[in-house]
Amino acid sequence: MRIPFLLVAVLLAGAATAEDTLTAESLSEIRDFEIASLDAPSIEARGGISRFDVRVKWRDPEQRPPNAPASRIVRYVAKCGEKTLGVAAVAAIDQNGKMLKSYVIPPGGTDFLPAKEGSREAQWLAQVCR
Repeated sequence: MRIPFLLVAVLLAGAATAEDTLTAESLSEIRDFEIASLDAPSIEARGGISRFDVRVKWRDPEQRPPNAPASRIVRYVAKCGEKTLGVAAVAAIDQNGKMLKSYVIPPGGTDFLPAKEGSREAQWLAQVCR
C-alpha cells in the first residue's frame, strides 16, 4: 500500500512544480489552437511607452482541459519609436470572466524585441503606434 501512496505523492508534487514554473513569458505565447485579438480600448500611450491588451482564448472551448484557464489577457508594452514590444503581464481568466491569477514582469524587466514582419504582433504594433 505504500508504493501507490508514494506514487500519488510524487505525481502531485510534479504537477505542483509544473504549475509553479508558469511565467508571464510562457503564458504570453499564442498557440495554434488559440485565437488572439487586440483590445483597442486598452491602448494607452505615456512617456514614449504604449501599452495594450490582447485577449487570448481557445479556438474550440470544448478542447480546454478542466484545469486550464478559459482565456488570458496579455498586456504588452511597446516602444513605438524603436518599433519594439514586450510582455508586461498576463492574467489567467476562468469561464465566468473571473481572474484566477496574474503574472507580472517587474518594472524594468521587460525584454523589448522587434516583431517579426507580417506577424500578428507586427500588426498590433502598427495599430498601437499610429
